[in-house]
Amino acid sequence: MNSETATPTDNLIPPLQDTTSPGAPPEEQFLKVIVNGGLPLLLPGANLVEIMKLSIGQVVPMFQMAPWVMGLYNWRGEMLWVADLGHFLGFTPWYNQAEAATRHTVVVIKPPYRPSQPTDEQTATLGLVVNAVEAMVAYPVPALQPLSAAFSGQSIPVEPGLLPFLRGCCVDSADQPQLILDGTAVLNAMAQA
Repeated sequence: MNSETATPTDNLIPPLQDTTSPGAPPEEQFLKVIVNGGLPLLLPGANLVEIMKLSIGQVVPMFQMAPWVMGLYNWRGEMLWVADLGHFLGFTPWYNQAEAATRHTVVVIKPPYRPSQPTDEQTATLGLVVNAVEAMVAYPVPALQPLSAAFSGQSIPVEPGLLPFLRGCCVDSADQPQLILDGTAVLNAMAQA
């Protein structure tokens, strides 16, 4: 009998690397996720910990919580709060979507490490349920801009509940604006709810 245990490597996010060439502007890496069946959002790489699949039976529901809180999951021996990101942002809850599934894609995020802040004051790690994870993408830092600059003179085409949690946007190679989620703002708002 083999006493070795298998370590799943497909759940781990590869370490963020500096992919810029000398003299090129620095880049920031993001994880492109889909919420509410079709809305792409970029999560900053500095917030990412892990991507995993969970069945709904692995999440223990908690009562008298915000409606977007799905429950708790035993993650690496710690209790991980699992939340429906789309529902939190004001979209249709996962259980009311046409493609509702019993297995969920969960992106585990935490605030970027700050050595000056005591460990017990750092915001907790959180699991965000998303419809899909597309890819890691990188954009030059000068290309990242506030929403008001990207949509100057136009109304910003996003749900009002999403605006407080957007850091800005960047334009992809197809000239489509890509919305950048502020992972730390989401963590802080969920922790206070």
